[in-house]
Amino acid sequence: MDYIGENNDFVFRSGGFEALPGRGSGTAAAAGLGRLLAGRFNRFGVGCDSFRQVHLLYAVCCGISECGKDCYVFENTDMPSFRFAYPLLSCDCGIYIGKNGVKAGLFVQNGSSAGSSLMRSLLSDKPAAPAGKCGRITSASSFSSIYIGNIADQLRDAALPLDAGISCGSRSVRSLWENFFEDRSGDLVFQISDDGSRVNAYSHSLGFISGEKLILAYAARIAEKGGTVWLPDSFHYAAEQLGSLGGNVKRYDEDKRIPAEARSQRFLTDKLYMCCKLMADRKAFMEMIAALPGMAAVSRDITLSSFNGLPYGRSVSDRTGRIIMKRSGRDRLRLTAQAASMETASELCGAWIEKLRRSAQP
Repeated sequence: MDYIGENNDFVFRSGGFEALPGRGSGTAAAAGLGRLLAGRFNRFGVGCDSFRQVHLLYAVCCGISECGKDCYVFENTDMPSFRFAYPLLSCDCGIYIGKNGVKAGLFVQNGSSAGSSLMRSLLSDKPAAPAGKCGRITSASSFSSIYIGNIADQLRDAALPLDAGISCGSRSVRSLWENFFEDRSGDLVFQISDDGSRVNAYSHSLGFISGEKLILAYAARIAEKGGTVWLPDSFHYAAEQLGSLGGNVKRYDEDKRIPAEARSQRFLTDKLYMCCKLMADRKAFMEMIAALPGMAAVSRDITLSSFNGLPYGRSVSDRTGRIIMKRSGRDRLRLTAQAASMETASELCGAWIEKLRRSAQP
């Protein structure tokens, strides 16, 4: 997540907040976060992944309620179910508190993560003033059964369970995936991380399959049918080749309001849904992965004493690949090199690190 800035308690990043060590992990800071968000949104869904975060969960809700805004509370729920559920309750903002209360994800329409421009605006906002009448705090279920049923409805013609293994450190997220997947052949394993918001795969026959390649495989299916695929500006440049399949690729700026057409593409935000749809026809999925162009990405963080004159927030392309530069911390710059192979991406990233270090020298 891109670094935006800091206040007294939290680091602001695209997609959410991260507590400053020793300061942002208490109930007072959580209530302050609720008051800050109440100045910009009207109805909230607030969830956490275990009962250890319940005190922070209700502190955020109290801050919101104090400013006259309503919120639904999702105790002990997994993130995929939460991102699916809170828009169903007409909430225009979702706040998900992760493990140990260190990180809070912020979501807007259709479960999309908050972009950099919104987080930048929040950083300069003032907390909302107390209201004459407190808003309501209403308990909601985890909605996991509804979420599972919704995906199952999309797979009516598929033979369940789908044939793939699951590797996930979160017990609640793993149990979701186990409703749809059972490892029978031992050839393919999905590796799920970040509370279910990221997924890679490994196949004995095809090797490592990155999360970006899984997204590209889904996009290729849309392109094959002549449809329009919306992808973020930062997504790998290999996606431009989908035009040869008959589809249309459009990009959107993640720092601005996401177009409604992009928000409607569920596979960009719901990784379980994406993988289930891909694996509904396992043979076609494996053939598609094998046919996709080579795509690799390498990311490195470097610490710099000065950012003056550096082109962060930009991307630079040459004949070997593309470099994307974004801030990852107060004194850190993250370089992401995209290329057709991992070797080329690593070389490109290393070359630009040296170039930037030289340009940052006094």
